[in-house]
Amino acid sequence: MLETLGLSTVESQVYQLLVRTGRTDAERIQQLLRLDAGHVEDAVGGLVDRGLVTTTDDQPAQLIPSPPDIAGEVLLLARMTELAKARGALDRLADEYRSAPRPDVFSGDMAEIVPDEEVALRYHQIQARARSEVVRFDAPPYLVSETVNEVEIEQLAAGVRFRTVYDRLGLEADGSREEILQYAEAGEQARVLNHVPVKMIIVDGSTALLTMRSGEACTHPVVHIHPGPLLDALVTLFELVWESALPLHPMAVQPRSELTDDDIELLTLLLSGLTDVGIARQLRMGRRTVQRRVRDLMDRAAATSRIQLGWQAARLGWITGPGEPTGTVPEDGGPSGRPTEA
Repeated sequence: MLETLGLSTVESQVYQLLVRTGRTDAERIQQLLRLDAGHVEDAVGGLVDRGLVTTTDDQPAQLIPSPPDIAGEVLLLARMTELAKARGALDRLADEYRSAPRPDVFSGDMAEIVPDEEVALRYHQIQARARSEVVRFDAPPYLVSETVNEVEIEQLAAGVRFRTVYDRLGLEADGSREEILQYAEAGEQARVLNHVPVKMIIVDGSTALLTMRSGEACTHPVVHIHPGPLLDALVTLFELVWESALPLHPMAVQPRSELTDDDIELLTLLLSGLTDVGIARQLRMGRRTVQRRVRDLMDRAAATSRIQLGWQAARLGWITGPGEPTGTVPEDGGPSGRPTEA
């Protein structure tokens, strides 16, 4: 823990032991920590230089620890000053980076093309710097191949809010259901749309990565968007799409509803625009079973078509609307193999 203040591991061990035991000599420290005399001598010298330990003129010399709340505070303030200077240097370098003439930077320094080799790193870095919220349009094909976005899981645990609108095609991919379940259990709010307009991720409303889609392949580069009118427009676009997307999954809001969790999941996938084949793949059942269960839902809702089933489901209170509270995907997961969005 004290290594963050510039102490070595051995120095940290020696100082913590001195704080707990009080004044003692180096030989006693050596015995308790089971270190050789050279390591202890070097550690004591470093602690003395930092003002954390005082030595007496006794033979053998006694080691006296300085109060952590006083001596430690001095070290902490010094380290904060160093970090502030480093931040200033990074800001100056960032200005130089954006002002340097490069063919991959657009006019006005509002955006830059991210080299293919750097996409995965940039994707993780901007998520890791999030302090309040990350929003995404998630759609295939995926540029960052990984089983689970561990950065998202860690940030959710740290209190960062994640909202994702998934493209219907992404839900049809093998393993997507299990992966989305992991994010939902960690706290992600998720909705689905038949077709998201772009692939993008926005962090704290201050930076974004954007990838345009063309057919089944990513033919356009990944673009890093910096603060400016373009980023503001993307933030507005996300909120508009979020309001119109279907929650994953809509919750049954009538306590006496005859719908089971399996019925709600089937209805969600159906209203998301998935084909019978896609639904069958996600629910791991046959296509004819899907058709039979959809027919059963239509009969229970007194609907004569699948379009009417959606309208009746909303009227009967089987699902929440886009503007109402978001639920979570049903609990039934396993290992995921779907690449994560970039």
